[in-house]
Amino acid sequence: MLRIGIDTGGTFTDLSVFDEDDGRVCLTHKLPSQPRDPTAAIAAGLREITARLPEKARYVLHGTTIGLNTLLEGREPAPGLLVTEGFRDLLELDRQWRGEHVYNLFFDRPRQLVPRRLIRPVRERVDSRGEVVLPLDEEQARAAVRELLEAEVRSVAVSLLFSFANPEHERRLWTILQELAPDVYVTLSSEVDPQFREFERTSTAAINAFIGPRVSGYVSTIEAAVQELLEGARVLIMQSNGGVATPAVIARAPVQTLMSGPVAGVVGTHRLCREIGRDNAISLDVGGTSCDMSVIPGELLTAPQSRVAGYTVRAATVAIETIGSGGGSIARVESGRILKVGPQSAGAVPGPACYGKGDQPTLTDALVVLGHLNREALLQGAMPIDAVAARRAVAGTIAGPLELTPERAAAGIVEVLAAQVAMSMRSVTIEKGYDPRDFILVAYGGAGPTVACPIARELEIPEICIPPDPGNFCAAGMLLTDLIRSYSLTRIGALDETPAEAVREAFEELRDRGVRELREQGVPADAIDTEDFLDMRYPGQSYEVTVPAGDARKEVLTRLFHEAHGRLYSHTAEEESMEIVNYRVRCIGRLPKMTLAAPPTTGGSAQPREQRSAIFPGDAAPVPTPVYRRTDLAPGRPIAGPAVIEEYSSTTVVYPSFDLSVNDQGNLLLRQTA
Repeated sequence: MLRIGIDTGGTFTDLSVFDEDDGRVCLTHKLPSQPRDPTAAIAAGLREITARLPEKARYVLHGTTIGLNTLLEGREPAPGLLVTEGFRDLLELDRQWRGEHVYNLFFDRPRQLVPRRLIRPVRERVDSRGEVVLPLDEEQARAAVRELLEAEVRSVAVSLLFSFANPEHERRLWTILQELAPDVYVTLSSEVDPQFREFERTSTAAINAFIGPRVSGYVSTIEAAVQELLEGARVLIMQSNGGVATPAVIARAPVQTLMSGPVAGVVGTHRLCREIGRDNAISLDVGGTSCDMSVIPGELLTAPQSRVAGYTVRAATVAIETIGSGGGSIARVESGRILKVGPQSAGAVPGPACYGKGDQPTLTDALVVLGHLNREALLQGAMPIDAVAARRAVAGTIAGPLELTPERAAAGIVEVLAAQVAMSMRSVTIEKGYDPRDFILVAYGGAGPTVACPIARELEIPEICIPPDPGNFCAAGMLLTDLIRSYSLTRIGALDETPAEAVREAFEELRDRGVRELREQGVPADAIDTEDFLDMRYPGQSYEVTVPAGDARKEVLTRLFHEAHGRLYSHTAEEESMEIVNYRVRCIGRLPKMTLAAPPTTGGSAQPREQRSAIFPGDAAPVPTPVYRRTDLAPGRPIAGPAVIEEYSSTTVVYPSFDLSVNDQGNLLLRQTA
């Protein structure tokens, strides 16, 4: 039985095929993405690999950035919004918090996804206990809906006050919308985010409505393409919470996919660290357009809320930091003498100058000039490289204005990008109380292994791990996921005054819903696990701390809350009582897992295929550098840097101050020697 993982990035679309019988990836493939029509690259990739498969695939798992890109681009038509009468300006009021822009007098907040002219109040009221205070005025509601339809909205969000406690009025508005406009995409806040705090719930519903038409159409197209090429195969879409869900689930709640693409790599890193016996890891995914990083202190860190493109999103997500630093990041000189790299990217079209179409210098071009990348072809010859064009782009745009040699300018591009990544990595490690020196850096993506050494050196990370086939690691990470559904319920009450029976009933209500939905998706009962969590706080706090509630005894919850609060905020108030705010349940439908270890190898000659002159940032002169094929390396044969290790999907660059070894699982381990 075969499974195919597909990761669509800004530059390349990656495919990995997992053989369930063998427990390993049996085939990988890369091809350029098609930003204007991402499904075209996926269909082309499936056609190319299915001809090489011994049997048809059972599952196709896909991570996509279509929802994130839709939100970032902001080009979709604005949705309509129905709110409780008197609360028309919820989105405009926000939380009155400007974050890092608090001292910026010229701060320009992101435009509202829903302009005020498309927000319509409806006459109704439900109180905080879910009791109807004022019945829904259906005639007035129908008039409000007709006004939105006259404005030609394609989607509508519905967010009524306290609908998390009683969704009856929202559901009735859904029925009215279906009657008057069955083709309009509808989002109910009580479905996508059934929690208290009306701004966050309304913002999440509005984002879901904004990206909904495009994402739902996209997953439908993907499902149809897969059925045409792989009849009978099931499509599963990666979610931000680290699991996958069916297209039907994603079509209703596409807001769950905003971090769909990079999450798979973090899931893969977590599994890889368990295989190699490491507790703490930092994942580093440097692709063509962006760099994604995540801290894994033994377990995946998740966040119930985040800000994306300046908008508040309340959806469970694996904690990931993303910056615009990738292989296609464009280098430029600003203000006369300042070298900048990214966040603008050459993407797949036109791509780096060395790919033969673009003319702006990128990180990839700099690596070609330095001799870190093959100057003739990548992807085992499938991607011809124009080294002359790379040098010309770096020389004309960077070296000339800065009065440097092309090699020194290229080294500067690498140094600037590495410094940017290291700075962001400090924000997710040191600023969160984690010492990067206690972690192993797992680097992947097409460009991750090329820049891992300078980043590790900057942060004093002692060890780097490069997994097999790093350029396709996110696609392989999707093959390690499970069907996951996350549910929440707001019931605020003092911990000491909440009966154990009430806690048990709240969790059972959420568990029953999750198990039922997973069974409907074809998961057998014996393959379903559930995990319970509580959001808790000290009375008067405006934020919560999530703690595991597998053992719901009050003394255990008290201890876990104090420990978590102390770890996050460096203080506790153990004399204070605590409140339960939200109940959370994570329902997991287990799928068969593969191993990330490379197939057993007897190793080749461990002799370099060639010797190349390479320049490393910090060194003034070129250094003779041996170039190896990764398939020629076997465990027990250490190599001192500098060295270049080439393989199909990526290139690992070992700096002079590092040495390299191969472990029993086929991973490359780089250690600092100076």
